[in-house]
Amino acid sequence: MLKELIGASTHNIYYKSPIFLQHAFTSVYGYKLKRERYNHLYREALARYVGGEFDKREKLIDFMHHLKRNIGAYAGIGIDETDILGSFLKLPMTTKNDLRYELEARSCRQGQIRFSGTSGTTGESLAVYDSEYDRAARMAYLDYIKFQNGVRPFAKRASFTGQDLTPPDHKNILWRYNLPMNQMLYAANHMTQDNIGYVYGNMARFKPEALDGFPSAIHMVAKYVLNQRLRVNWEVKAVFPTSEILLPHVKADIEKAFGARVIDQYASGEGAPFIYSGRDGVYRLGHETGLFEFRRIDHHLYEMIVTSFINYATPLVRYRINDQVEIDSDQEYMNSYADDIKISRIFGRRSDYLIGSSGNRVTSVGIARAVEGIEDTVAAFQFIQKDLGQFIVNLVVEPGYGVREERIFKERVVRRLGAGCRYQYNYMDRIPKDKNGKARFIINEMSGVK
Repeated sequence: MLKELIGASTHNIYYKSPIFLQHAFTSVYGYKLKRERYNHLYREALARYVGGEFDKREKLIDFMHHLKRNIGAYAGIGIDETDILGSFLKLPMTTKNDLRYELEARSCRQGQIRFSGTSGTTGESLAVYDSEYDRAARMAYLDYIKFQNGVRPFAKRASFTGQDLTPPDHKNILWRYNLPMNQMLYAANHMTQDNIGYVYGNMARFKPEALDGFPSAIHMVAKYVLNQRLRVNWEVKAVFPTSEILLPHVKADIEKAFGARVIDQYASGEGAPFIYSGRDGVYRLGHETGLFEFRRIDHHLYEMIVTSFINYATPLVRYRINDQVEIDSDQEYMNSYADDIKISRIFGRRSDYLIGSSGNRVTSVGIARAVEGIEDTVAAFQFIQKDLGQFIVNLVVEPGYGVREERIFKERVVRRLGAGCRYQYNYMDRIPKDKNGKARFIINEMSGVK
């Protein structure tokens, strides 16, 4: 046995261990992360955010001087402090390839430097550097968002993650406890309609104050609660979905099931600044974390260009992140330094919309309206565009989904995408997920959509 363990990977040792030891290993790793992430730098940053110590102009001036002093690619920039926005707007845009192939020239490797990466919804991974100061600022801002919604740091929370928590033979025990963080982790990539009751049962015993993670997984629990007509007998103060598009009916189901506000939040794994919804449902820009620019590409649809103040190791400078938002405006260009911007919706990547037979663009929110009024009978769905006029539609339906519901759904799909298109409807037990555990609501495989 000893020889077998010595030759095994860390994951294999973890998987071969009894479940109580897997809980212990999870807590040991959680203790390591807590010491690294929640140190004096984190506490200082959180105190600044809570105290409201932020000045747009001073921050932009500091950021510009950091670029000139410490980042080789920006050594020759001009800085006029009397017109700091003008100086900033003269900086060139940054693309993913700039960061991928010129990382050293665009980085400042001072302090405890590590790689911070993202798998990306388009399959194009990217790794940038971050420092202990960057990591502290990021974790502090996440907790600042939660603090504004009544959730204090290290309150009991349930996290739905794509991490490899459980072996394939999990026997429906899909949770592991992280004692130092007061956090129950749930393996979203193993959750199904058949085992979701076990997940809810564990949650009911744990009684988390907050939920976070993949909205598709949280929605599965919410649907179970609603379908079984259960009453959540503990207080959930707020729900913080991340990493996937939050659809309106998903948000409504989660709020109804748990009686809690759903606070949508957006920030890229590459270190982009934060956007999050407030108690009134309107999105806020995290000015303390960066500067946002918006270029109009369609009616009320804007491309987002981000500059991050929370990654000084590899600063994102006017980064074309390829994500899009809806703003009730017809201005061609806006930025968060000079303009009062109110975002209505976050659509995500360009590949997160479908192209109809007439060339019309159908966003995630637009196609989600196909289930309005029949949401109770559709547990989950996914659209895959293979080519112009060819779609695969994957559905997970409830027992109440019948001929009437199918007709309504298909008619609405055709109304949005076109009668001349070819549709393949697949009814399945679960929606296929990416390797990172995310459930992509829209997958556009057309070569012209990137």
